[in-house]
Amino acid sequence: MDLQLGTYDEEESAAKAYDLAALKFFGTSTQTNFPVTEYEKDLEMMEKKTKEDYLDILKRKSDRFSRGASKYRGVARHHGNTWEARIGNVGGKKSLYIGTYSTEEEAAHAYDVVAIKNKGTNAATNFDKSTYTRSITPGSNSACDVPSHAEDQPLPPTTTTSRHHIN
Repeated sequence: MDLQLGTYDEEESAAKAYDLAALKFFGTSTQTNFPVTEYEKDLEMMEKKTKEDYLDILKRKSDRFSRGASKYRGVARHHGNTWEARIGNVGGKKSLYIGTYSTEEEAAHAYDVVAIKNKGTNAATNFDKSTYTRSITPGSNSACDVPSHAEDQPLPPTTTTSRHHIN
């Protein structure tokens, strides 16, 4: 099995990410770089997550996850106090503009929705995929754009709706 866990500046950080993935996939009897006792809090948290969701968490903790000035995947500061969401490699395009948003978190959620819609349940997201309960239907790679925390409300509108290109 070959899993991408992100890029790390420090060897120790990479080794710990490997250990955590190995513990999630193979249990506490697997060989690790550091004693399993160092991961007691992590083991409690990982029990509540699926393997895929836990891998997403590890990727988000990697040193090179963030793009631009944002801590979120696919999000960058736009003019002034707005945040732009873009996604790469969709429909043969190098980059697809999603829209601009008032907050970094709104842009990150918009990115997640488009990522799930276009890349299915294996998409790397900013937030736990359970946030999008209506976006991921069992046995399907299809998605809709309603985060569970927003009930039946759509994502917040972009601050420049005329430039919003995702339907």
